[in-house]
Amino acid sequence: MQASLPAAPKRRKPTQSRARATARAIEQAFVQLLVEKGYAQVTIRQVLALAGVGTGSFYEYFASKEALAALCIRQRVRAIADALQAAVQACAGLPLPERVDALLAAQLQAPLAEPEQWAALFHLERQVSQPKAFRELYREFVALWERGLDGADWPSGVALGDAAFAAHSIAYSLVSQTLMARCERPEAAALRALVRQAVHGYLSVVAPRAYRGCLSF
Repeated sequence: MQASLPAAPKRRKPTQSRARATARAIEQAFVQLLVEKGYAQVTIRQVLALAGVGTGSFYEYFASKEALAALCIRQRVRAIADALQAAVQACAGLPLPERVDALLAAQLQAPLAEPEQWAALFHLERQVSQPKAFRELYREFVALWERGLDGADWPSGVALGDAAFAAHSIAYSLVSQTLMARCERPEAAALRALVRQAVHGYLSVVAPRAYRGCLSF
C-alpha cells in the first residue's frame, strides 16, 4: 500500500491542537469528496466549504490540491506501516502461521474498515505516483514482512526476501485490486479469508515444516 508521491513544497506543520484539528478537517473533507466525485472533480473551494475553513487556513498547511492528496495517502500508508512494525515486534517468537496472521491483521485492518475511502485512494495513488518513490516504500513493506517471517522455523536455503516480497505482493494486490475493480462493497470477512488463504497457501509450500499440522488456514 504505497504513498509514492512527489515531495510537496514545505508548509507549516500543524502543532497546536486547534491547528491540527483544522488540518484534519481539511484532510477528511478532501477524502470524502474524493470518494463522492473523483480526484479530477474535487476543487479546493469544495474542500474548504465542506471543512468549514477559510482559504488562508488551507494554504497555511498545503501548497496545492496535489500536496493535500499526497499527505492524505502518505499518512494513511504510514499508519499501516506503523501497525505492521508493531505486529512484527509483538509476534516475535510465535510459530510462523501465527506471525503471518498478525502481519495480515495489521496490513488489512485499515483498508477493510474503510473500503470506499481506500478504493478512491488506491485509484488516486496510481494517477500521481512516481516509480522511484513507489519502489522505495514497497521495499519498506517487504522489509517488514521479511522481519516478520524470519524465525527459527524458517527453512534454511529458502530465500527469505523473495518470500517476503511474494507474501506482501499477494496481500497488497488482492486487497487493492478487489477494492478498485469491484463495484459492490466487498464483504470484509470474505476478503480477509481469501487473502489469508492465498498468503498461507504460498508460504505452506515454501516452508512446509512450519505449517505441519496447521489446518487453520
